[in-house]
Amino acid sequence: MYRKKQVLSVAVLGLLMFNTAFAQREAEDKWLLRFGATYVAPLDSSDGVIGDNGLGLIPGKDEVEVDDALGFTFSLSYALDPNWAVTLLAAAPYEHDINGEGVLAGVEVGETKHLPPSLTVEYRFNPQGRIRPYIGAGVNWTWFYKSDSDPVLTAALDDILGGGVTTTDLDLDNSFGFAANAGIDWQLNDSWAVNTSIWFLDIDTQAEVFVNGAQVTEVDVVVDPLLFTLGLSYRF
Repeated sequence: MYRKKQVLSVAVLGLLMFNTAFAQREAEDKWLLRFGATYVAPLDSSDGVIGDNGLGLIPGKDEVEVDDALGFTFSLSYALDPNWAVTLLAAAPYEHDINGEGVLAGVEVGETKHLPPSLTVEYRFNPQGRIRPYIGAGVNWTWFYKSDSDPVLTAALDDILGGGVTTTDLDLDNSFGFAANAGIDWQLNDSWAVNTSIWFLDIDTQAEVFVNGAQVTEVDVVVDPLLFTLGLSYRF
């Protein structure tokens, strides 16, 4: 009986030492890298592209939509304490097709690429557990580049406006807005976890449409994408 008590005491002591070492390791590991595949689903809307600019078309009867996209996203977090962290989101460039609606239905307006770096303050629930949910809020800055119109748009405008359209171009302004994120880290061991997350980015841009080198209209476009990511996280 005495030996059983000794064995039990040693086991309990070993467990306490393991938990203490794990907690110390967790306290030392301030950085967390998350990365994975991301599906981007814009909650898009826009003003009229050609209907509100005095060219004789019915106002509000045309707009554009921003197609969904796939990409690679990663974020780097620094823990301020066990519950609070600062997280920077980055990504490989996302590429979206821009298509027309209304009188421009079926018209390929163009395409654009963008980078959406975002900074959030993150609160982590259950920071020492195996399942670690978190939420965050902050700001987003989006840089649009390589925005190009499609030859289909040039042909459509030439037809709608009765000829004379030889070239078109498209330019999108950069955006600054709100960002929010939520997710779960499912711990595999001290360092690695499976991560699932969702981000919302407040992206409002102004698209400038050029015909034959001259700007003919400005279009307010709301992109507001949801980013769904499945990947891994590594603590160090």
